[in-house]
Amino acid sequence: MFEKGPGLLVVVSSPSGGGKTTICRSLLHRHPDYLYSVSLTTRPRRSFEVEGKDYMFISEEEFEQRINRGELAEWANVHGHLYGTPKVPIEKAIKDHRIILLDIDVQGGMRIREEYHQSILIFISPPSLQVLEARLRGRFTEKEEIIEKRLAIAQKEIEHWSRYDYLVINEEIEETVSSVEVIIKAETCRVERLKRG
Repeated sequence: MFEKGPGLLVVVSSPSGGGKTTICRSLLHRHPDYLYSVSLTTRPRRSFEVEGKDYMFISEEEFEQRINRGELAEWANVHGHLYGTPKVPIEKAIKDHRIILLDIDVQGGMRIREEYHQSILIFISPPSLQVLEARLRGRFTEKEEIIEKRLAIAQKEIEHWSRYDYLVINEEIEETVSSVEVIIKAETCRVERLKRG
C-alpha cells in the first residue's frame, strides 16, 4: 500500500567539542541498522582513533586525487586539514533505503543539503561557549593555541544554526541522543518523504 521512502541522510553538526561524534556513536549503538559515513581526513591520527572506523587517514595528494575524480560528496578545509565525505556509501544508503549518519561540520552540511534532497540537518549546540571551552580543555588532546582557534571558529559556526532543520541544545548527552533519535524517527514517517519513494 505504501512504498518505502528513499534512504535518509542525517547530518549531525556541532562546533568542535560540541558532542556530534559521541551522539552518532550512541545512535549507532542504539540502532545497529543505522549506517555511519566514515570521513576522509589529512590530519594526523590521534592515539585513540581507529583507521576506517573514526576516519580514513590519507595524504593531501590522495585527497586531491579523490576530489579530481569526483569521489567526494563534500569536502572542506577545517583547522588547516582537509576533511571529506565519500559519495559511494551515501548513494548506496539512499538506494538501499537505509539511514546513514554524517558527522560533519557546517560547511559540509550546507553542501550535502545542496546535493541531496534526502538529507536532514541537525545542529547540536553547547549550552554556552563557556561549557564548550570546558569540554575542549577536558579532552586534553590539543595545545592552547589550537583550543583558542577552535573556540573562535565555534563562535562563527554557531551563527549558522538557523540554516539547519533542527537545533538541539546538548546539556545532557543521553537526553540529546534521545532528541535526535525522535527527530530521525519522525523524518522517516514524513508523508513528503514517502511520496518521493
